[in-house]
Amino acid sequence: MRDMGQKDQPIWRQVAANTLHASIMLKAKIEEILQEETGLLLADHEALLNLIAAERPLRMSDIAQLLTLSRGGTTKVIDRLEALGYAARTPDAVDRRATVVEITPEGRKAHENTKRIVDAELEAAWAKHMTEEEATVILNVMTRVLDDNAD
Repeated sequence: MRDMGQKDQPIWRQVAANTLHASIMLKAKIEEILQEETGLLLADHEALLNLIAAERPLRMSDIAQLLTLSRGGTTKVIDRLEALGYAARTPDAVDRRATVVEITPEGRKAHENTKRIVDAELEAAWAKHMTEEEATVILNVMTRVLDDNAD
């Protein structure tokens, strides 16, 4: 077990440290596999996922918020997806000064592939370590943490 110098700290501090370290470690592993197999980054996968879930074109600012990225970081993600033919920018029909992004049919296919990879890695990393009840508790706690700290 990794205690990362935390064993004398309050339990909430140990949980926070382990959560952060697990997230960093898993993100790096998933990104390595995604890049190797698809040439995409985890942020690319998340952008495709959000474009599909929205079921409508999204403004760049909405994508940035959903991805928790800067506007510049979001531009890089969408530039990459657009160059691959996975996303397309168009003027917003409501506000012609704004740009919206929509997923293309090729982007939907790419997402199916990245989803398969990400889901397999997440299942391997998480599922064997917890029961359904434990997963529910973790989900509830992490949802509260995320909601309470959202901008």
